[in-house]
Amino acid sequence: MTGRILTMAGAAILGSALVLAPMALGKGGPKCGKLCRTSINTCKAACTQTKKKDKRACTKGCRSNILQACKTQPTSPRTACSPSGAFLD
Repeated sequence: MTGRILTMAGAAILGSALVLAPMALGKGGPKCGKLCRTSINTCKAACTQTKKKDKRACTKGCRSNILQACKTQPTSPRTACSPSGAFLD
């Protein structure tokens, strides 16, 4: 009897933790990938390398540089992303 009660209590605590954890971890706003999608696509379109390896490095650099600049912004929630890396309030 005691084992069932402890098991049910543990399951209830685990279940509530799984439900509440994503809300606690969320930043409360759109993610940088969604905000900066147009900037990233514009940068990728500017990659004109002919070798596949060079083009892949260019497109990866576009995405990582823009997202890294976005993630360093203290604004919560983030509301804008500009191609130049200058973020607006």
